[in-house]
Amino acid sequence: MAEPATAYTESSNLRNPQGEPAPTRSYVAMILSAILPGLGQLYLGQFLKGFIIFLIFASAFGIFYLNSMPVTEWRDLVRFKPIPKAETTTNNTEDSEKHLGYAIHIWTFDDGEKLMYRPSWKLKISGSIQGILCWLYAIGDGWRGRRRRHQR
Repeated sequence: MAEPATAYTESSNLRNPQGEPAPTRSYVAMILSAILPGLGQLYLGQFLKGFIIFLIFASAFGIFYLNSMPVTEWRDLVRFKPIPKAETTTNNTEDSEKHLGYAIHIWTFDDGEKLMYRPSWKLKISGSIQGILCWLYAIGDGWRGRRRRHQR
């Protein structure tokens, strides 16, 4: 026979069917994840998950920063438009057509060709979205998490 709805008490809510205490929200892990994604997971004892979340967030930050180059002031980090052509030309030399914008030299091949990386505002936006989503996931996961207890 089913128990009446009035028999449901607060004390019966504190334990699950196996008799273990119900998981409690971890506000400390949530705050740590808000400071730096992955810290809350480390606090909860989920070391691999915390390391992976931190790597994802760090790669998002790296993508955002590299696509903000050249960074000379803080306004360069919030610029989501390509650099105007007036800022990218060199002193009216023959090579001015080859240097259409800022580029990062990565490698020089044996035949003298250079491998260059040119920042893109599209990658900057995708890095921003990746970082925000990773940050929100880490906060939510920290809030839902429960600290591991060693079994005796």
